[in-house]
Formats: sequence, C-alpha cells, structure tokens
Amino acid sequence: MKITHTHIYFLLIAIILGLGTCKAQFFKYATIYSSGSINTSMVEDQDYTAINKGYEETTQINPYDFNFTVGIRRIAFFEHEQKKTTWYYGDEKSVADNTTISFYNGFEYLANYSFIRSRSETFTNSNFWLRYLSNKNVTKIQVKNDEARDLEYKSFDTRFRVNKGGFDFTLGLVGRHHPVYLNVMPIQDFWQNGESAFQELAQDFGYSTQFVQGQWHWFSDNELIATSNDEFFKHYFGSAIAQYNQDQINALGSVTELSTVIGTAYYYYSKDFWLHGWINVLPYHYGLNDYSYEYEGVPTDVDLGLIAGWRITKNLGVFVEGTYLEYWEKPIYECKFGFNYLIF
Repeated sequence: MKITHTHIYFLLIAIILGLGTCKAQFFKYATIYSSGSINTSMVEDQDYTAINKGYEETTQINPYDFNFTVGIRRIAFFEHEQKKTTWYYGDEKSVADNTTISFYNGFEYLANYSFIRSRSETFTNSNFWLRYLSNKNVTKIQVKNDEARDLEYKSFDTRFRVNKGGFDFTLGLVGRHHPVYLNVMPIQDFWQNGESAFQELAQDFGYSTQFVQGQWHWFSDNELIATSNDEFFKHYFGSAIAQYNQDQINALGSVTELSTVIGTAYYYYSKDFWLHGWINVLPYHYGLNDYSYEYEGVPTDVDLGLIAGWRITKNLGVFVEGTYLEYWEKPIYECKFGFNYLIF
C-alpha cells in the first residue's frame, strides 16, 4: 500500500489525540483556529498578440486572491515574543516554529493547512509537526508541503541534547522522505541541442500544426490554440516543457535519505536586549534509493536563524530577524530589520 499524505496526517492526529487522552495537560493552552481572507489580485501588465493583420489583447485578468486556513497549535512563546493580534489567522510565524530548542520542555505541536489562490495560481500549503523536548533529548516528526516554493518532505529528527548556560548543543540523526529532486531536468536528456527543431519537439508533446494563409496554426487535441509560431512559442511551448519535466519526475516516485545533524543554539534575554540564534547543519547523507539527491557543490543542508533586539533608549529600539533554510539546494529565506521610535 502506498503511504500518502492522508495516511500520515491521520497518524499524527491519532498520536495527538492518543497523547491527549493519556495526559489531560497535553491540550492545555492549545488553540484551534480557522480563518479566511479575500483580496484584489495584482493587475498584470498589458499584453497583446498579432492576429489577422491586427492585434488582440491577451492581458491576463486575475480573479480575486484568497487564503482559507484551518489548524491547531500549541507552541510556547519566548520572552521576546508576544501575541500581536487578538486572533490566530494561521499565517503567524513564531520563533519556536523554526528553532530546534523551545522555551519549555514537553510536547509542542502545529497542524496548519492553507488553501490559497494568488495571481490565478492555486495551491495548498501544509505544515504538521509534533516535538518533544527534554533536558537530554529532542525529537520532532514533521510533514511539510510548501507548494508555493516547491518544497515537500516528511522527516523524523531525534537528537541528544546538552545545555550549558545559554547554549544548547544537539547531535543526532534525521530521516527524510521526499519527491525526487533532480539537478538536471529531463528535457535536457530528451532534447539534444542541434538535433531537434522546436516544431519537432512540440509535436512530440502532442501538438499538431496546419498551414493556413501563410501562418502555422497550432492545435492541442484538435482545438486551435495559436494562429502563429510566435504566439505558440511565447505562450504555450514553455508550459509544455515544464509539464514534461514534472511528469517525468513524478514517474520516479519518492526517495528516503538518512542524514547526520549537528545543532547549536544560543538564547539570552533581558528587558533591553535579547539575542536568539541557532544553526543546524546536515553534513553527511546516505540515500536509500536510486534517485536520492546528488549535490552539485558541498553536500550540506543547513537551517539557521537570528533574532536580536535592542532598546537603546526609552524612545528608540532596533531589531533584526531572519531565517534561512536550504534543503537539497533549495534556499528559502526571510529577513526583517529596522527601528522603532516612540514619541511621547
């Protein structure tokens, strides 16, 4: 039987409910939430195409954007954090979502599912994790699918923990299961430069042509989609290549890898200054499948972050906050910095 996201989601829910049944404190301070938002989409630049000695406007008109989210969370705030709004909307980003070491020992969890449309693109983002932290150990199970950034994986991370003052050191193993990620796209093997013309390649993808009044008309499943080569190659050919790559990659299935992980975290807090930094490095990997990822450069995955704030005076404060995650040479990062000056 093939293990799907649905099976794993139900397993995580069963674990949470089972733990909650055995220990009433498991759900204490947890929040179940749902939210929805609708807003005007971006207005695209005008676009035109030539047709029958004239032109036709082909500007993309986007319907409204939306985001519908449901979830449950039980995550402790660090001292430098505070709940910024009355309600949870599902797009909050707590420091403990990213760092390995939380503020309190015990169980924490997040189950968040979002259905999104942005600029006519529809996708889902989901993040499910369960973490247990003790003085000597930290273990985390996670199922993440970020369709907007093409990053999907399931992981089991368990480590020994040593705490020295404000420092935390962790060492362990992480197993990750994910779709095949390739350095070389399948189209590069299918299409040899100089040996195949664009027209021949398009026909291999299932398109057909007919010469009409001095122009090549292009058809897909006997439906006219373009009345010139320029129109077809501008609006359709790139999508055909992308779809071919995705179909070939999907056919390879999923892979599993084991990696060593080394982590360091530091936390300091006072009323006027706080510093919270962490880094997790995955330097060694062992692929259990034929298509496990092959790194082009240094075979190191990394997850790091920094949160710092300084209240210089009663009026002035500065801050910097950033996270950086790179798995399988797919970087995802965010950085914020600035100052606040309070007038009173």
